[in-house]
Amino acid sequence: MKLSKKLLKALNAQINLELASAYLYRAMSHDMKNLALHGYAKWLDKQYEEERQHAFKIISYVEDRDGVVDFDAVAGVGKHYGSPLDAAKDSLAHEEKMSASIRDLFRLAREEGDIETELFLQWFETEQVEEEVNARDNVAGFEKAKDCEGLLYMFDAHLGGR
Repeated sequence: MKLSKKLLKALNAQINLELASAYLYRAMSHDMKNLALHGYAKWLDKQYEEERQHAFKIISYVEDRDGVVDFDAVAGVGKHYGSPLDAAKDSLAHEEKMSASIRDLFRLAREEGDIETELFLQWFETEQVEEEVNARDNVAGFEKAKDCEGLLYMFDAHLGGR
């Protein structure tokens, strides 16, 4: 069964968002390396890879449903991060935005009566719960460590063990 035009357009938009997410996490990683926070940089690099995998998963799904993927331009990041707390806060806000986008896609699939897409998106719903928990934990960790370099480097080392 083919995807509806409306759902195909929404899935293409999600692919673009996932690739933009990867781009954001790679930019954050670069900035953390410049701050000698190599553990957090490694954590962010893993996020970069996960976001790319999410995009590829949706691309494969669209292809399996005989849809055409539109590889639109990916928006630039447009900012650098001078502290890990700023990056962590933006990461959390970004994951909340991604969760809302997945929920909207899920609702659309339900409205369209596309059970296959609804089932496909359940994995992403569960994944977003994990993404938000991790992002909140990072914010909390960097908030606790913001006034103590020793704690900052301990938390950084902890993140590098991911």
